[in-house]
Amino acid sequence: MKRLKILGMTASLLFVQAAAAQNPVISTRYSNEEIAQAIKTYKASHSRDAIPPANLQQKFQADFPKARDVEWEAAGDIYEVEFEVKLVVKFRDFKAFYSSAGDLLMIAEEIYRSELPAVAKNAAESKYPKYSFEDIDKIQRGTEVFYKIEMERGETEVKLLVKSDGAIIEEKIDY
Repeated sequence: MKRLKILGMTASLLFVQAAAAQNPVISTRYSNEEIAQAIKTYKASHSRDAIPPANLQQKFQADFPKARDVEWEAAGDIYEVEFEVKLVVKFRDFKAFYSSAGDLLMIAEEIYRSELPAVAKNAAESKYPKYSFEDIDKIQRGTEVFYKIEMERGETEVKLLVKSDGAIIEEKIDY
């Protein structure tokens, strides 16, 4: 009985450690609107493979100590880093966006449908009831949380950006 209790506490501690490593603090230096505009500008530009400055690499390693398969790109004053982290048993894909000063601006984490909050799932399903979920990302940008949901039905793909309260704020349909 004692051994099971210790194993359970050890497993709980490992889960908490894995989760804590994936909750770095997003900078509050900029407003949500400033971050949104910086990311939009970055995505509209032609980013290139990059080697970030040492201070940025150190900040990233502190924020995501278990990251592997790390790839950096940059455009202007924004650095994007794609990587994966092993959470308990499986690897999960991430993207993080940093300012050149080392401020963490945004994190996108691939999640499972079971992790999607019911309000966001219901919003997507009620708008597109006969579509199946394909890819889901949880996006933390500034103080806001969004869910990028990709759904398919046959050859038609729908991309939604849903706020944590279930409001659909962007919608794109590809036929």
